[in-house]
Formats: sequence, structure tokens, C-alpha cells
Amino acid sequence: MTSWSEPKIPFRSVSDGIDSLKESIPGTHCLMVYPDLMTLRGIYSRYTKMQLEDNNEMVLILPYYESTDMVRLALSGMDFYCAKGNYPFGYSGIDVHKYEKEGSLIIMDSLKGYFYSEGKSGFHINNDSPKSDLNLMSYLEILLKQAERQKKNGVTVLSDMGSFYHHNNRDGNLKLIEYECSLPEKFNARKLKGFCLYHQKDFEKRFSQKQQAELLDCHSRNIIVENDY
Repeated sequence: MTSWSEPKIPFRSVSDGIDSLKESIPGTHCLMVYPDLMTLRGIYSRYTKMQLEDNNEMVLILPYYESTDMVRLALSGMDFYCAKGNYPFGYSGIDVHKYEKEGSLIIMDSLKGYFYSEGKSGFHINNDSPKSDLNLMSYLEILLKQAERQKKNGVTVLSDMGSFYHHNNRDGNLKLIEYECSLPEKFNARKLKGFCLYHQKDFEKRFSQKQQAELLDCHSRNIIVENDY
């Protein structure tokens, strides 16, 4: 089993973390550990811009430790950090409204996406009502078909896994590991990249070393990011 402390999973700066994301090929199922929200924003804002504008992909973002509106502000560059001058990474300046309207950018609370009321999902298709019979993978199959129709090059998913503790703080570890292990290590023959995001405090304090190793082994890539500001 892969160990969290093994040197072959080095800690990376934000710029190195983004470079690692750029290297990810279709089919990638990646676990990423991030140290704090500011660092995470620096990563997802720049990577999302690249996927939307340069690589012509659809992007699904499922945040947990910040609101969907906060994600929109971070992506657009209109965050209060800019005014204060204390944001170290710069902002992407994405036209969030444009990409959401055309369906290329979907931002949904991770809790609603995975644990909508009474076991229903919160996934929407073309701004319709939530579809109660959809789980993440079936929703992604729909997005992949939609991406193909729109002549997109694929779908990228950035999903914070912290939502698994919201209702199941005691059993969240087991449910999360069970879920991750139910997914393929690689999404073979799919124009899909999936990034499972873990806050460093969650990963280090909630999981035993054996559980950490199980999670790392469920993924085809593992990226550990440290702040560099």
C-alpha cells in the first residue's frame, strides 16, 4: 500500500500543483490534498480557466468548505481579497455567468450533489429540477454525452470530499473509503478527469495511516499541495 509519508508523493507548491493537474490525461482519477482554502482557490481558479478557455472542456465544481457563490467570486476575480491586496495567487477573471449559462461550468454544493434530502441527488440537467434517480457517475455520463454534442474535449470534475462528514461524522471515514473504492482507479475510455479534494486536516486527523493508504491506492494519481505564501 502507498504510504502518506513516502517520499514518492512530494509536497508541491501551488504552481507545481497546477503543473501536475495540467499533466493529467483523460481517465485520470486523482486524490489531491490541499492545506487551506486560499491555496485551493489559487489552484481551482487557474486550472478551471485553462480547462474552459484553452482546452474547451466542461468543468463541474463541487465545493464543501466554501459556498458556491464564493467559488463564483473566486473564479471571476471579484473577491474581496483583491481589494485588500492580500491574495497571493492572482485571479483568473473567468466570465462565470457566460460559462454557466452555456452549460460549460457547473458549480454545485458537494453536500447537495452527494447527499440531497432523503438520499436524492441534487444534480440538475439543463437547469431543470433535481433528478432524484441520479448519482454522481450517472450524472457524469450525461455530462460526457452533452460535452460530445457540444464538441467539447471532455469533462473535468473538482469535488471536495468533506461533505461525507456532514451527516455521518462518526461513520464518514468508512462511507468515504467505501465510495472511493467503488470508483475505478482510472476512468478508462472516458474523456473524464476526476479530482477528489481533501483538506489536509481532514486527511491527517480523520484517517489512520492504513486508511490513508487505502485512499491513495484508490486513485491513479496523488498530489499533495502545501501553501507557499
